[in-house]
Order: sequence, then structure tokens, then C-alpha cells
Amino acid sequence: METSTGIDAKQRLSAKLLKAVLLAACVLGIAISCVQIFIDARQSSKSIDSEAQQMLAMIRESSIQAAYRLEPTMGEEILSGLMEHQSVHVAAIKIPDEPELAVVERGLSTSRYRQLSDYIFEPIRIYRIPLYKEEPFHEYYGELLLAIDTAYHGREFILRSLIVLVSGIFRAIAMALLLYLIYSLVLTKPLNRLIRNLSQINPDAPGSHKLPMPKGHQNNELGLWVRTANQLLESIERNLNLRQKAEAQIMRLSQYDYLTRLPNRKTLQKHLQSLINNPLNSDSNIAIICLGLDDFKSLNAQFNFNAAEHALVKIADRLRNYIGNRAYIGRLGEDQFAIVLSKITQPYEAAEMAQTLLKQLTRPILVNDEKITISGTVGITLYPDDGQEVDNLLQQAEFAMIMAKSRSHNRYQFYIATIDTEIRQRKKLEMDLHEALEHHELSLVYQPQIDFKTSQMVGAEALLRWKHPEKGLISPEMFIPMAESNLDIIPIGDWVLESACHQLHEWRQNGFSDLRIAVNLSAIQLRDKNIVDRINYLLNKYQIPPQRLEIEVTETCIMEDIELSSEQLNKIKATGITLALDDFGTGYSSLSYLKQFPFDKLKIDKTFVEDLPANKENTVIVEAIIQLGRSFGIEVIAEGVETREQETHLINSGCTEGQGYFYSKPIPEKEFAEFLRAWKNKPANS
Repeated sequence: METSTGIDAKQRLSAKLLKAVLLAACVLGIAISCVQIFIDARQSSKSIDSEAQQMLAMIRESSIQAAYRLEPTMGEEILSGLMEHQSVHVAAIKIPDEPELAVVERGLSTSRYRQLSDYIFEPIRIYRIPLYKEEPFHEYYGELLLAIDTAYHGREFILRSLIVLVSGIFRAIAMALLLYLIYSLVLTKPLNRLIRNLSQINPDAPGSHKLPMPKGHQNNELGLWVRTANQLLESIERNLNLRQKAEAQIMRLSQYDYLTRLPNRKTLQKHLQSLINNPLNSDSNIAIICLGLDDFKSLNAQFNFNAAEHALVKIADRLRNYIGNRAYIGRLGEDQFAIVLSKITQPYEAAEMAQTLLKQLTRPILVNDEKITISGTVGITLYPDDGQEVDNLLQQAEFAMIMAKSRSHNRYQFYIATIDTEIRQRKKLEMDLHEALEHHELSLVYQPQIDFKTSQMVGAEALLRWKHPEKGLISPEMFIPMAESNLDIIPIGDWVLESACHQLHEWRQNGFSDLRIAVNLSAIQLRDKNIVDRINYLLNKYQIPPQRLEIEVTETCIMEDIELSSEQLNKIKATGITLALDDFGTGYSSLSYLKQFPFDKLKIDKTFVEDLPANKENTVIVEAIIQLGRSFGIEVIAEGVETREQETHLINSGCTEGQGYFYSKPIPEKEFAEFLRAWKNKPANS
């Protein structure tokens, strides 16, 4: 059944309000009644206790006399007076070490409310008072016991509670009906009239028909609603044309990247599809160039997020201004751009475009008043040679770019069919790495570190190796970045740290107490808030003096979060552990790190040790690093020492330690133990 307003009677707001008000009233009435009943229950409980205490006080003196005289008859007469109270179940006078002097008893009440009253007040309440002779003797004669049957009080309480509950519900319902009646007269009827007027409004000209003001409601909320609704109807009519313009603007924004204002991935796909479908392009090739920025995440870490976005906008503007009308450019992702080059005749045209784009990136960008240079890597795929599906072409260009990055930066790579296989193999290798630790495929090898002054072996660097069950040894340069990207480096890093400490403990047990071990710490491990506790735990577990453990971090590792890295390294340094800056000279701001971080040692990267002393550039760099270390009071160790000439030059330049193939390649623990003993027994001048 529907009313004249077109709304089902059951769905009318007034009907729903009536249900809600009645339900709320019942709930509120029950809640208030329950509070009253609860208070009454507490008062009734106190009343039972008070009544019992009064009865005990009333016969206490006479009970003392009966106990003193040991007269059972007198005691029973005294107790019998209590039986006038219906609530008394048992009364007794007890004598120490004797049977009761007197006892009177009545059976429990059989009230039909007993089960409920017993739950509220307990079936029987027992009260006791001691019987003493008055001062100055204060002699104990026994005790007076009284057991109260709570059923009588409980029955009265339950009857009162029923009255309170029923009356509370009826009062609440009556108030709810009154409120509903007032609501219907004051609000529902005027609203129904307004609804009828709203139904007569022309959607094409909503401002031409105004809603009438209900009588008596000019200055209240309903009057305000009518005035606001009329203003809204006028605004709707006035803004119909503006809506179309807004829709066009929204459509444009949905097709372009909000930051760079370049076409987004979806728009790129549409443009590429239109080029493929255009009959005029049937005899020409199309090149899709995917340009990815190198180390863009480190830019975020080095500066702030806004600065990185500012740099991205500048790069986008530079690429757009250079390309102009020669190609179509869009943004694929955070640090990736796509350039669609149509109507090319030879693949070398795409290669020339890629080289020019990479050259454009090498021009410095000003960020926070600091000039920075960002390189890029390019992947290229061709239509129709490499495929005809838009999604596949874009994916293939990205795959080619990823493969180019895995080999080196600032280069371009054409898509070839084997790239798909290589990408899948890399994914499979990542899955195998996830289980390598569990399958005991990882191991440590150790490379000696030699003190140039004493020619003694003073330490060893622990290096991680992975022997794949099918592919054999996997290069750390390949699997360690994988582990860092999928967070497997956390359990692997913990295993390396503990295994190295365990091995050092064994060497110390075998008499090599002066040996030091160096362990590399990844950026993810350095960000771990528990790393310091973990290191302290291992030092205590394996009884290693802190100065015998050396933690190595790289400059790129520190750049991930400079503030957090400084905090963590200072905490590690506070334990007494030696800190070394690995691959020194290959990062961005080495001098500032030496001032900011508590390093004990610099490790010259092996790329600078190559061709010493013949390579003049490397010679200058190495000597500058050694002099820099001296200025800061930091020891310097050189990696990659492979010849006597390199060692001699490093010693003459002031380098303190060295490691490399000239002394030994990284070797397993058993071979290293033999190497240790052989080196210890080695003549000083050999």
C-alpha cells in the first residue's frame, strides 16, 4: 500500500521514526528501571545485614549471661525470641570446645521467587559476634550465631522490581508517543507539502519554480532549508553550462600526469593504438623508447621528496622541449618516460634518438641551489618487428630498459626475444634465493687483511657466496641486489653476522686471539632499529671483544637515510666496534660523511688500486684519499691489491693495510685456517 506521496507506508519516515522512538523508549525505560532495581538490590542487601546486626545486638547481653552460667534453657528462651522474625533460619549460642549451648531452627522458605532471590542475595547469610565479659575481665565465653533466610526479603525486592520495570516501560512509551505526535504535527506535514511542490519542478528550468514557505516556519531550520533549497535550484540552473566545461577539464586531467603534465600511461596506449590502426603508417616502423632514470630513489634520500619532484618536473620539461613535434612523449611511472617515434625507416633512427636523450640528461639540474646530474637507461622496441599489441610493446620496452640497467647505466638496449627469457630467469633466481638460506646453499669465504707495517695478518673480511644447486656459483653482484629488493637481505644478513662471529670465536679458541673480522652491513640492516641489540647479543654470545668486530658500510648505503644512518652508526660505535667506510671515493659526498659519521677506517675501492702506479689518475686519487684519512686521523685500507708494485706504492703513500689476490683470494673456512697457520709461521721478510 502506498500513500499519496508515492512512498510505501512502511517506508515512510514517520513510520520508521515511530519504530525507532518506541524501541529507544523501551530500551531507555528498561535501562533506567534496571539502574533503579540495582540500587534497590544494594539497599535491600544492606537492610538484611542491618536487621541481622540489630537482632544480634538485642540479645547479646542476655546471651553472655546464658553462656557464662552454662544454662541451655535460658539460652533457648533468649533465642526463641528471635524466631518471631520470619527471616531467621538458625540461631545458636556456641561454647568453646563444647556442643552448642542452645540452638533454635526453622526450615527454609519455599517462595516461588526463591531461585532468583538466592542468586541475588545468596540463600543464607550467616552472622557471628563473640561473647565477652565486660571489662576489666574481658573473658571469652563463646559466640552468638545467626543465619538469615534471604527469601523473605528477596520476595519483597522482586515484587518491587517488577513494579519499577513495568511502570518504567509504560512511562517511556507514553513519552515516546507524545514526542512522535509532536514531530508529526510540526515536521512531517510541512515536509509532505514541500515534497509535493518539489515533484512539480521542471528539471530543465529548476530556478523558475520556488518552494513555498511553510507557515510558522520562517525563522527556524525548516524555513532555512526552504530558502537554501531555492538558492540551490537557482544555482543549478545557472551552472548547467559550467558543468560541461568542468567535465571537459576532468577528462583532460584524467589523460595527463598530474606532476609533469605529460600524457599518462593510458593516453600513451591510446596514441600508440591509433598509430598502429592508421592505414598511413602501414608501411612504416614505430619505435617505443622507454627511458628510466638511474638511482632516482637515492635522489629522494639525498634531498627531500619535494626536491625530487622538482627535479622530475625539470627533466620532463627538458625532454618535452627537446623532442617537440618529432615524437610523442608521456610518463609511464615514477621515474620512467616513454617516447613514441613514428614513421622511422631504420632502427638506427631510434638509437640516435636514445643517445640524444641520454645526452640531454647529463646536463646538470639545479636542486636546492645544488647542481646534480642524473643519468638514464633506455630500452627500445620496434613495431611491427617485435609485436603488434600495445601492452606487449610497452612491456617489452620496459623489459629492455630493465635488462640494460642490470648490465650498466647510461646506455640503451634494443628488445630481443631472449630478454623475456632473461627476465623470467631473474624472477626464478629471486624465488630460489628466497629458499637458499633454508636449503644451506649460502656460505662464507674469508679474505685476509694485512698490516703493512708488521706484515702480519690482522683480520679477514667475511664475504657471502651462493652455490645454486643447478647454476653453480652466483655472483654476489647479482644476488645481493636481489636480496635487498625483496627484503631477503634481513634473514641473510643476520645469518652472515652470526656465522662470522661464530667463526671468529673458533679462531680465537684456536689461538688467534688478535684476529679481527669485517662484516658488510646493508642499507636495510642499518635501518633496523634492533641492529645494535643484535650485535651486542652476538658479542656476548661468542665472547668477542667489540674491537675485534669491524662493521663495513658503503656510501650508497648511508645515502638511503642520512639522519637515521648517523644515529645508528653512532649507537654501533658506542659499543666499541670498529666502523669502516667501504668503497670510498665511489659515492657522492665523501668528505661530508667523514665529518658527520664516526668512521675508524676508509677502504679504498679496488677500481682506484688498478694499474698503480702506472695510472696517474688513480695514483692521484689514492694519495689524496690516504692524505684525507691522515687529516681526520682515520686508518686507510686498500682493496684489490694484486701485485708487489701496488703494495709498495701503497706503503710508500702511507696506506696502513691491504687486502687482495696478492695475499690470497677469498677462501673457505678450512682453507683459511691452514692459511692462518702458514702465515703465522711465515718468515718476516718473505
